[in-house]
Amino acid sequence: MISKVWRERLAYTAMSLFVVWHTAAIIIAPAPDNSVIAVAARPVFQPYLSLFRLDNPWDFFAPSVETGAELRYVLDDARGTRHTFVPTQELSWYLPAYFWYRSWYYGIMDEIDTYAEGAAAFFCRKHAGLRPVAITFVEYQQSDFTPDDQLAGKHPTDSEFVTAKVLKRVPCPNS
Repeated sequence: MISKVWRERLAYTAMSLFVVWHTAAIIIAPAPDNSVIAVAARPVFQPYLSLFRLDNPWDFFAPSVETGAELRYVLDDARGTRHTFVPTQELSWYLPAYFWYRSWYYGIMDEIDTYAEGAAAFFCRKHAGLRPVAITFVEYQQSDFTPDDQLAGKHPTDSEFVTAKVLKRVPCPNS
């Protein structure tokens, strides 16, 4: 029978080896493919990395931020006046519905032929007091904005950094 002192030493050694193993694994996992040490050690660590889903690139916690797109719609009323609306400005991101509606707006932009008529009917009902005739969906796509642009006093939403693309014009039902 192993004495208590030896059991404690064995447990301490086993935990220390695990900490060293795990630390080496999370250092090797995101290492670039041109690293000689990482390439040599990867076959040994790969089963452990795959089992615990630790095999991630360096940018795991800081992905690159892509330029954004925003849905807007232009409502034509019975008098010929055009009203522009930005539906995301009406949302409060503190509310759970924010994520649902924002995803819906992205869905409209991505699949305009599928969702345009339903969205137009919704927005026509929402603005019934304006006596809408048609809705035109427009996608505003942001282009690259550099630190030099910021230092020059420009803003990412200035017209030189935003491209408007008309997606579809849909007549309002019952108009």
